This record gives sequence, C-alpha cells and structure tokens, in this order.
Amino acid sequence: MLEAVSLVGRTLARGREDTEDTIGDLIKQPPAKPPRVERIYLVKLNFQISENGPRLDADMEEIDSSVLYRYRWVGNRKGSRPQMYLTTDKLDYLVGQALPNLRAAMEEMGRQDTRLYQGLLQITEHFFQKLPDGSPVLDPGKAGLAGEDFLAVAWEGTAGKPRERARDMIGQVADQVKKFALAGLGIKSSEAALWTVLFNGEPLATDPAYAAVVVRSREGAVAEGSQKSLQGICSVCGGMNRPVTYDLSQLDFLKCYITDKIGFASGVSDEGFKNTFLVCSACFRSLLLAEEYIRQHLGLRIGQQINFLVLPAFLIEPDMGREDLEAWAERLRARVGTLSSAAGWLEKIAGRGGLETELADFLEEQPQDNLALLNFLFYQKNQSEFRVLGLVKDVAPGRIAHLLQHSYRLAGKGEALFGVDHRSWWLDLTRIYRLIPISEGRRGAEHKKLLYIYEALLGEQPVNYHFLIRQFVALAAIFQTGGFAGTNIQQPQAGYEELEMGRRILQANLLLKLLREENLLEGEWPLPGVCELEGLNGAMQDYLREMDYNGPATALFLLGYLMNQVGREQAEAGYRQKPVLEKLNYAGMLWSKVVRLSNIVFDQLRQYDILRYNEGLFAIMKKLFDAHREQWPFSPEENVFYILSGYAYATRAAIKAKADRENNASNEGGTVQ
Repeated sequence: MLEAVSLVGRTLARGREDTEDTIGDLIKQPPAKPPRVERIYLVKLNFQISENGPRLDADMEEIDSSVLYRYRWVGNRKGSRPQMYLTTDKLDYLVGQALPNLRAAMEEMGRQDTRLYQGLLQITEHFFQKLPDGSPVLDPGKAGLAGEDFLAVAWEGTAGKPRERARDMIGQVADQVKKFALAGLGIKSSEAALWTVLFNGEPLATDPAYAAVVVRSREGAVAEGSQKSLQGICSVCGGMNRPVTYDLSQLDFLKCYITDKIGFASGVSDEGFKNTFLVCSACFRSLLLAEEYIRQHLGLRIGQQINFLVLPAFLIEPDMGREDLEAWAERLRARVGTLSSAAGWLEKIAGRGGLETELADFLEEQPQDNLALLNFLFYQKNQSEFRVLGLVKDVAPGRIAHLLQHSYRLAGKGEALFGVDHRSWWLDLTRIYRLIPISEGRRGAEHKKLLYIYEALLGEQPVNYHFLIRQFVALAAIFQTGGFAGTNIQQPQAGYEELEMGRRILQANLLLKLLREENLLEGEWPLPGVCELEGLNGAMQDYLREMDYNGPATALFLLGYLMNQVGREQAEAGYRQKPVLEKLNYAGMLWSKVVRLSNIVFDQLRQYDILRYNEGLFAIMKKLFDAHREQWPFSPEENVFYILSGYAYATRAAIKAKADRENNASNEGGTVQ
C-alpha cells in the first residue's frame, strides 16, 4: 500500500522540485471555526526595533487560502519535537521555544546570511530572555506590555519542578500577549485562529530560507543525514545504493513501525532498525506529500469521532499530470463523500432535474475512474496520537457507484412505504453509524461493531443477522430509557423520542433489506417468505412483502401495530409515558412472554373500546401465533425487534396518512376558481 500511495506523491512532485513548491503541498487547511464564529483571523505579532527602542504591535488578516500559503501554515511539529514554526495555532510556542529553536536550526544549516536569520537574531536578543531553568521566553517588560520585573515576580509565584514552573510561566506570558493583541484589534479569542511573527513589518515566514528549514524538518533523517540515515536499498521503490532511512516518525498514518521502540527492531537491538523498513529521500518526500494531500482531499468524517481516508492503490503508475490527479481525486471524494453522507449531495441538487437523472450524471463513468483500487483507513486522531480503527482493502471504485444506486432505489421504496422524506430513507455510512450504539469512551474498541458493517458493505463480506438484531434492540432501549449519555446516539428534542425511535427502527429494516439484496446477510432463520393474508390493507401488505416478513415476523409486527393503537389511546387519556411500551423487555422476550403480552394487548383494546376496529388484525395475529407455537423460530431479541417494527410502522403510517390528507385537500383547494 505504501508503494501505491507513493505514486500519488510522485505525481504531485513532478515539476515541483524546489522547496517553494514542496512547502506549498504541505500547507494545511484552516483551523475549524468554533461554533457561532463567522470569521477567523491570523494575528501578526510585529516586533519592531527603532531609535525609540523595542516595541511590539499587533495586526490581523482574515484567513483564506492565500493567507495560509503566504504565511506557511504547515501545522506544528508532532510529539515532543522542538517547536520552530513561525505560523502556529499555539501562541505558547511563539512566546517560548519556537523562535530560538528556529534560529539554532538556521545556524546548523549555515544560513546566517539570510533576512530570516537576522530578524530572528534581533528578536531573540532584544525581546527574549531565559528563565532560571534555561527555557527561553518573551519578556513582556522588554516588549512594553508589563513592568520590567514581570518575569521575576511571576516566577516567584509559580511552584513545582523547574520544567513545570517554566511551562506555567510561558502560559502566563502567552496570556499577557494575547490580552494585549486582542484588545488592540477588537476581536475575540475564538476568532484568533493562527499567530505569526513579523520583524519591522516584514513577515518572516515568507522568506525562502524559511521554506527550506520547514521542508528539511519535515523530511527528517533523510534530509539531515543523521545517524538514522545510511546507504541501502529503498523498501518502497527498490532503488539500490542510495541514502535511506528507517526513521519514519515524521509520517503520520503511513508509519509502518513505531521505530523509537526497541521491540520493533529486528533482533531487538539498535542495529536492528536498519533491517526493518528503509526509505530513500525521493520516496520519503513522495509519502510526505501524498499523506498531506490525501488527508486534505481524500479524508472524510462519520459522526464526531470516526474519520477515514481513501488511499488509492494504483494498478499501474498513472499517466497523468497533477491537474488530472486533482480532478480524479475531486471526483472520487465527491462520490465517497456522498456514500458517507448523502445529505450534502441531496441539498446541492435541490431544485434541479429529477433525482434519478442527477444520480446517473453524478455516477457517469470516466476513463480514469478505475485506475486504482481503494483502501479505506478508519481512524481516530487525538492530539499526536493516530489510532487505526480498521482498514478495508482493495475496494473497486465501481462498488461505490453500485452502493449509491442501491441506496437510491431503497430510499425510493422507503418514500413509497413511509412517506416523502428522502434523507431519512437513504442509507449512507452516517445513517448506519446512527443505528449502531457505540460507547464513545472506550478508545475505539466499540467502533469495531460499526466497522464490521462497513467492511461488509465495501468489501462484500457477510454480516451476522443476529448481531444486527441485538444492536437494533439496544438502540431502541436507549430511546426508551433515555440512556443517550456517553453514546453516539444523539438525544432528540424533548417529546420526540418515540417518533425518532420509530424512524430508526424502520431504517434498521431497510438496512436488513439492503444487506439481504446484496447477499451479505447470514444466519437468518430459513422460513418461507411472506404469505398473502386477507384482511390486511394494501399499504401494510406492501411493507410486509418488501421487508420479506415471514409468518412469525408478521405476527410480531401485528402485535406491535396493535400496541401502537393502545398507546395512542393512552396518550389521549393524558399519559406522558405510554404504559403499553413499558410491557416490552429490551433485554429480550421469550415466547411465553410474547403470548402473555398479546393477552394484555387484547384486554387493553377492549378497555379503550377499540377492539371493534382492530379485531380483524388481532385474529390474523392469533392465527399466525397458533400456527408456529409448537416450534417458535425467533430469539428473544428478534421478538422485541419485530414488535417494535410494527409499532414504528403504525406511527409512521399515521403521519403519512395525515400528510396525504393535507396534500389532497391542498390540491382540491387549488382547483377552485
């Protein structure tokens, strides 16, 4: 996979050999806007030295792509590496170690003759000083932001080990600088997304020497020729007798080994690192560029915690330039993005041609569409930790188009059965995410349940039917008990819990149908499908036929439908929580408990005087129960799921009927002259 991904980087690197081009490919996306913040700014700290002495001013610029490029926003150095970048989202770095570290790096490179170095020299000598532990820090007294004894007084007010005291001091200085800058600029802290450094009005990050330092720092041991660089064979391209390195720590999701842990070395020795995985400078740069490009252009998110990257594995080296690659990646991201969440695409095409025509145009095959197989890398990112949750390998691009078309057809059936609400019935990865309860605090372990389904859909692997039923019943239990905290299931608006639970249960039925039609559902009870039953209305019969309900499933469905009729009467009588739903045990119900529940429902139909309207349905349910009572085929969880399905269908049928009546009345009113 590394070899395949490096082809992306090599394509990006063609014709872009100098550091200016390379750093352009390392520019990151702007930081995310906090809630209710319309604009975010780059705050420029302008260090000035004149006849009147040193002075610090602040200016700002609204962030856009040109600003990110001009001021070289490449993120921060990862992990415990010394910080030395001039544009950062951490003001602590700029008032602490970044500028002295950058100055030292330039001295190591022999670049003291540059404008950048001279600016750093002036700033660090006139504005910085060292704390008692040796840590460099901006002196607010020298910058005119506080009294001359600010650092001495602040140091005396700290406690703990010297390193902890220094960190506390740097934080206090950053707060002082931030307070000064924001007050002068008239912006809020949430609007100050990035910080950078100017010297006498000139941005230091625009100096070409800075680009060289950044690229060298990102290329690590290969560029620096350190002890982790040697002559050898590149494991990616196979090139022989060239400088290679086993230090892949500058990479993120493409790291093969944790190379700083001796247990990962061959022979468990320092020398063994040379026998693990070696990369030459050209391939390392390709991987570095590909990693950044893929993260920005082929990275997507599901829910709040699950991210995934689409890593293309080209079957042959693509004969295309950078522009062709970017167009190919944009088209791929649009399709995978729609599979991830169809809401954005549906909103984009609103008001245009028919949905089917738009989908056909969207999925029209292009000559380069099938150049690569796709690898889906699911992960969580917490600060410097990159945790791989799962990898789905070798997915054909045509599989994405197939799933989108199948989801579209199924959404159309959902509209016919449940009413016009295309977004509710279109099954994408986000919709599936909301059907599988996950405990969000267990560091990714719970996500394996969800990735099991994704791997099945993308990689055409079977899914266990009983596993899904257990997840769907657990989902319903969360809605019924209010146990939303600590899960991925979002709490609905107060009073809409039952309505939303019903929607999710119907979506779960559609997911079972999707998997069944894809021949990916294993472990179902081998009973014949739906038999035609007299006494059921056409819409209900359509639902049972579409969902492939057999006799026992239909009986449970009807029991749930009748429970809904009782629940409506209880709501009319003033109950806030319908007592009939409390008769369900979400841990599962044995067959004997189901029979007892059916008797309770019969009594309550009589009690609320609605048995006469539902006697026919109860008779059909009872007949089906009797036909299978000697060998009831369903598990306790299945019993609950199909009862809930009937309850949910009845809720949705009432909404659909009301919408149809209003629509008919509106149409009739429109014909009156």
